Formats: sequence, structure tokens, C-alpha cells
Amino acid sequence: MSEFETIHHNVVVYPGDLKGELKIPLSKSLLHRSLICSALSGDLALTDLGEGVLSDDIRATVSCLETLIGKYTNQTHDFDHEPVRLDCKESGSTLRFLVPFCAARGIAASMEGSGRLPDRPLSEYSQIFAGKGVHLEFPTTGRYLPLLVSGRLKSGKFKVPGHISSQYVSGLLMVLPILDGDSDIELSSPLESEPYVEMTRDIMREFGIVTEKTKTGFHVRGNQKYHRDDPYKAEPDFSQAAFWMVAEYLGQKVKVLDLPEVSSQGDCEIRTLLDKLRGKSGSTPVGEMPMLSVDASQIPDLIPVFAVAAAATPCVTRITHAERLRLKECDRLMATREILTMLGATISETTDGLIIFGKARVPGQPIFKSCEVSSFHDHRMVMVAAIAASCANGPVQITDYRAVDKSYPEFFKNYRMLGGKADELDVGE
Repeated sequence: MSEFETIHHNVVVYPGDLKGELKIPLSKSLLHRSLICSALSGDLALTDLGEGVLSDDIRATVSCLETLIGKYTNQTHDFDHEPVRLDCKESGSTLRFLVPFCAARGIAASMEGSGRLPDRPLSEYSQIFAGKGVHLEFPTTGRYLPLLVSGRLKSGKFKVPGHISSQYVSGLLMVLPILDGDSDIELSSPLESEPYVEMTRDIMREFGIVTEKTKTGFHVRGNQKYHRDDPYKAEPDFSQAAFWMVAEYLGQKVKVLDLPEVSSQGDCEIRTLLDKLRGKSGSTPVGEMPMLSVDASQIPDLIPVFAVAAAATPCVTRITHAERLRLKECDRLMATREILTMLGATISETTDGLIIFGKARVPGQPIFKSCEVSSFHDHRMVMVAAIAASCANGPVQITDYRAVDKSYPEFFKNYRMLGGKADELDVGE
């Protein structure tokens, strides 16, 4: 193989029984926010990162914050003329949280990223920061990275869109308390993924910071101090638990340990969604299919794996308000449709969602069919295909399976621990 050839890390997943109990990674969403709060406290050790292998996204946040803490504790550093380089890798949370972080600290920074991150929405920060002492310099290529951030953020009133990414709101919420004056966030459009913003406010309270919800957004008092006596420990990640919970729904004997009954994680909604599907599995009049409508505006990350469960349920599931999935690591609406179609499901794509024509499961019979699918270099699509493959009629080959490192690097280790069979392949091109 020449030095110019590309190696693709594919995996072949075989059908078979999964059985056992497992612990999953700590919530990535909680850890991102806790790390920002810890950094604003001046000590990253105030976040307990757990014992497992860290995901690429969390590693990116830790690395960037370590660099930033070193910069703003060095009072002789000339922030305005020596921008610090911050590589956010492929992590949207890292990027959207660190832009306001640098602005609030007055640290000039060059924000970089890879994969699809330079194409994901970021320009809204120009309007959010208008007149607030911050200068953003985007490249002239039509992409958003590398981005040069300079200046120092001033308190005041901020108009923030709620329909593009809740991370704009969360990122701003976390830094406004350290500014000199009080601030208000006014939502200029309805807030989607609202549970993630409430999660942010919950974690801020864990670090002694109080915010107030208003009719139009949020009020944040300035001159607050982040502090905590002991390290914050995040809950297990419901976004990752969802894959194993769908496996259980498909008939596998899998149990995820230590999941809280009540959680600020919006993706705990997977329990309710699967219960709704179970309610559609009963008898219906001959010739009629029950219908299920799912509004994905608050739970977009659940949709790809939930679609796997819907494909194995005798009902028509219509998913709406999921257009933001087109702006993730890949176009997840397109990718979900393509992967499930290859697996033998009947599914169509709409402008803002999916329509899934599910089939009844027959005990002891495979649900999906053997095929080869692309992961679209998206961690969630890898896991979607792997869970479906456990209930297929033959092997399923998944391209670029190492994309799981972004959020769940030990996914296939856990898969094998439960009795699943997955063979890794290195394919040259």
C-alpha cells in the first residue's frame, strides 16, 4: 500500500443475541457544560470525567480549555495581538461554547475544526455580538472556520435565534454571569432543543450561578462567581443509552445500568417514545395501520435510532420538525433513510422529517437484511447500523466505523461484551 492510499476502517457486524448489563459513558452534553463551568471557576478538576475512554468531542473541549486557562492566568500575555489556536476537531458544542468563552475573557483566538464542522452554522454570532465589543473574522471561502475572535464582550441585551441551535443560548448563558453588568437574552425565534438550555441552567446552579427565565428569554445577573467544593459527576448519557434501549425493544436482552428515573437530559424521552411504539403493536382493524406522529424539535439526536425501532413496529410513524438534522455531522435525515432502506425498511424523506412504514416483528425471525452501508462519517449512524445488524438475516458491513470515537469510543467493546460479533476491516483505496 502506498503512502498516498487512504485506509478506511470498516466493520462487519453479524446478527446474534445481545445479552447482559452494561454501563455507558457519562453524558457528553453534561460534561461539555460542566467543563466550561469548571474553567470559569479556574479549575478543570471540578469536573469528574469518569473512568472510561474519553470521546473525541470531550477531549477537544478539555484540550482547548487547558490552553485557555493557561492564557488568561498569564497576565503578561498580550491577548489582542497573539491569538491562541483552538482546534475544536469535529465538536459543535466545543466550538459554540468557546466562542463566547473567549469573548467574555477577552482572549483573541483562532477557532479551527475539521470534518463538517467548518460548514455548520456559526454566523449568527455576528448579530448576537453586534455592538458588544467583540469582533469576528470569518474566512472568505463561504465556510465558517477558521474564525478569528477578538475583543472583550460587554454586558447588555442580546438577541439570539432559538431555532438554529440551542448552543448559542447555552454558550452565552454560561459566560454572561462573569461580566460586570446584568444581561438579558431575548429569543428572536422559538427555542428548539429547550431541554439542553435547561440542562445548562441546572449545571450552572451546581456551580453557584443563578439565572432567571423571562417571558422573552433569560435574565442573567453580572458579577457572579463560579465555585464548587467537590467535582461534579455527570449522569450516564441517555443519547448513548438510547441505542441499547432500542436493541432491547428489538428483542435483545440488554439492560443499561445507573440511568436516573428523572433527568435534565432531553434524550431521556426515548423511554416515552418506545412506550408509544409498544402501544402501537396491538391489534388494529384489518387493512388499517396505526399512526404515530413525533415532533423532533426538542429531541433531534434520538431520531436516527428511534427510526430503527419504528421500522420494526406495525405502524406508520411520521417524524416532523427535524430539519436541523441536516446540519449535523452529516445530513442525518438523508443518512437514516438511506441506511434503513438498505436494511430493507420502507421509509421516505420529507423536507423536515421522515415517514417510516413499519412491519410487525415475528419472534425468532430477522427484522432487517444483510447489506453494506455507509456511516457518512457520523458516529450516530455507525451505531444505528450496528444495532439494526444484530437483528438482520446476515452480516452488515459499515464503513468508517471509527466515527464512533467522536462520542462513544468503547461502543464496539461493549457490543462484544454483550455477545455481539463485529470484525474490523482495514480497506485501502
